[in-house]
Amino acid sequence: MKIALITLLVVAICPSVPGQKKGSGDGQGRSVQKPPPNVSISPDSIDFGNQVATKTSAPRRITVTNTGTSKLYVNSAVLAGDDQQDFIVSTDTCTGATIGSQKSCVIDVRFGPKRTGSKKATLTLTDNASDSPQKITLSGNGINSVDEPPRGH
Repeated sequence: MKIALITLLVVAICPSVPGQKKGSGDGQGRSVQKPPPNVSISPDSIDFGNQVATKTSAPRRITVTNTGTSKLYVNSAVLAGDDQQDFIVSTDTCTGATIGSQKSCVIDVRFGPKRTGSKKATLTLTDNASDSPQKITLSGNGINSVDEPPRGH
């Protein structure tokens, strides 16, 4: 009985025992919640301009940066829209990633129109930031190869 009482008194008098994990409270018994991460996306839109139909453009890079203090969890990066089939995500280091504060991930997108004409789609990022989902507008124009002037050597 005396041993149990002494142990109880030590814990009550010295709440910070070596090896004991500290809680995420504010010292008043209340839990402190971290602010959600903030996201910066650059660029927030991409216009691929003219691209010969059935040919794929060079990749254009989108950089997603966690500008907050909490970790950013990126759940998905999904193409949507009437012309989504004309855009290709060729690199994606964001989906499934945990991005630390002031760190970045990248998504490379290519434009490969199947037919001529104006094309538009949206790349939607879903994550744990307060402004999720974020949307990046993608556009381009499919042209005939005869519309593309020859390039000099």
